[in-house]
Amino acid sequence: MRTTGVDLDDPSGLIDADVDGLLHTAARAGAQVRAVAEAVREGVTEPLAGLRPRSVVIVTGASVAAAQSARFVIAHTAARLDVPLVSTPALPGWIGPLDVVVLLGDDAGDLALADAASRATRRHAELVVVAPLEGPLASAVAGRGIDLAPRVVVGEQFRFVGHVAALIAVCQGLTQVRYVAGDLDMDRLADALDAESARNHPSHDVYGAPAKTLVERIGSATPVFCGDSPAGDALAARTASTLFALGGVAAGAVDLASAMTRLLRDGGGAGVDSLFHDPEIDGPLPPRAQLFVLSTPGRQWLARRRVAALPGAEVLVGTAPDAGEEQPREPVEPGSAVESDEGAEALISYLVLAARLEMTAVYAQLLGAR
Repeated sequence: MRTTGVDLDDPSGLIDADVDGLLHTAARAGAQVRAVAEAVREGVTEPLAGLRPRSVVIVTGASVAAAQSARFVIAHTAARLDVPLVSTPALPGWIGPLDVVVLLGDDAGDLALADAASRATRRHAELVVVAPLEGPLASAVAGRGIDLAPRVVVGEQFRFVGHVAALIAVCQGLTQVRYVAGDLDMDRLADALDAESARNHPSHDVYGAPAKTLVERIGSATPVFCGDSPAGDALAARTASTLFALGGVAAGAVDLASAMTRLLRDGGGAGVDSLFHDPEIDGPLPPRAQLFVLSTPGRQWLARRRVAALPGAEVLVGTAPDAGEEQPREPVEPGSAVESDEGAEALISYLVLAARLEMTAVYAQLLGAR
């Protein structure tokens, strides 16, 4: 790995290199979730309780993070909520008084969000604002709608977890609509995210901080991320984007079946045997792909078996602070009594993993990994 001279086991060097304060920003995922939880406790989402909407339309405007968050929530939640969830960069023309419109973004000057606010209110749709209420957007909203604007200020690249929490709060607020994902305990999620941030503190060594360990793993190969579910695939795409945008790491995101087909064809992704390799005669070794599968506690046992034939493939799972050491276990059966709990537990696992991978990207940037 080519570095800037900063060592992962040098806390003061890492902090000095972090001139933009990215380590602190990446550690605020728990604070974002707590802000959403507090808004819910204040009754901000109560107007949703009596609604049975025709659809919930998420308008993301120009925000990449918002679009990624919406894709993830739809992948995880759409099949568990008896209302269609739709994500779009601009407000569709068919919106009416039977719909809920969520403005999800990071830029108060995004004209797509301001236009969506104006048209949604004119058509008497229920409006939820999950974007900074300033400038053109504040003028378009004009005090109408449900205010779930971010209370913790972070850059767009670190808004994923906060956006997801706000969208889940909207889904859970629709109490007249069947929702079988199980209510997400926002405070428990925030605790899990804070615990993950603490584990990845610069003062911890490489083997004690999961994010640092991942930086070491991706430094000698080309990382390829995939999920073992639609939500996992959405998080994998988000991860590859974040690693490149923040850390300059050229990473790939594909579905698990395609990754396995390619890597098995290439000999399991192990690369060329270098024992008899002469770079002057044979040229440089081809880059080796390192597969990372993003999974959950209820699915990891199957994921590990699926990639058992691929040397070096890793299954990544996030854990809650009260879960102890995660042990692979069989997933719940569809329609079982604990299916809804698995939905909430999987969401916590994915978001803890998202926070870990964001911190991995930050450490990659500080080291100049690519």
